[in-house]
Amino acid sequence: MTRSESITRDGTNYNITVQDGTQLSKGFELSLNANPIQGLNFVAGYSHNNSKMTKSAPSVEGRRPVAAGPEDMVNAWLSYTLTTGKLEGLGFGFGGNYNSENVITNTVATGTFTLPAYTVLNATAFYNKNRYRLGLKVDNLSNKDYYKGWTTVEAQMPRSLTANVTFKF
Repeated sequence: MTRSESITRDGTNYNITVQDGTQLSKGFELSLNANPIQGLNFVAGYSHNNSKMTKSAPSVEGRRPVAAGPEDMVNAWLSYTLTTGKLEGLGFGFGGNYNSENVITNTVATGTFTLPAYTVLNATAFYNKNRYRLGLKVDNLSNKDYYKGWTTVEAQMPRSLTANVTFKF
């Protein structure tokens, strides 16, 4: 890791970057993909990352790095497609993402600024046949205001509806 350091040479102060910093990250990831019955699909994941600067500029020593992202992240998606009958190929899906709060500024000089935790839910309906696919998807069902960013604040999309038509040949 690089770290900032100030040195004085011949009475002049210089801000330099030294490449001997360290960061300690401990965590784990879990993922699950399941198809318990024909047509039913389930995908889920969870990650936890405890991270801190262990050798760095004094202004960030022992603090969570701003590039570490949220400490906890969860995703899940459940979908079902009819596999027989007149409506074979009709399907529905539902899922979402959760991110814990995200530290995007974290120094002695500026203090700590975090983006709040959020959960975003999405849903889809589709009709899939051999030669074509029709689909509708709603992202951010609850129309929640939420933000992402790594050292930045980036507003995310409000509720949106997407329709698609796919031809297969």
